[in-house]
Amino acid sequence: PPPPGFIKINFDGSLLNSAAAAGYLFRDWTGRLLRAGAASYGHTSVLVAKARALRDGITTAIQASFNKLCTEGDNLLVIQVLKGDAHVP
Repeated sequence: PPPPGFIKINFDGSLLNSAAAAGYLFRDWTGRLLRAGAASYGHTSVLVAKARALRDGITTAIQASFNKLCTEGDNLLVIQVLKGDAHVP
């Protein structure tokens, strides 16, 4: 869980037969589910799906006025780009 007062965005994407989909969910520090979202992104890479899931989650967080955020995903490149430690390929 995130620290008290924070919201955690978990995001992930997948690819099946060249069709990509992804989603995100928000939980508070008690583990309570606050929001969730998912989308189909058509014919793209799993990397793009994961990055778009993160983008969609952050956009939703801003719209919901959540300003203390933690993120968690399983793609190192997406995390490194978010932190400014890598460039978008």
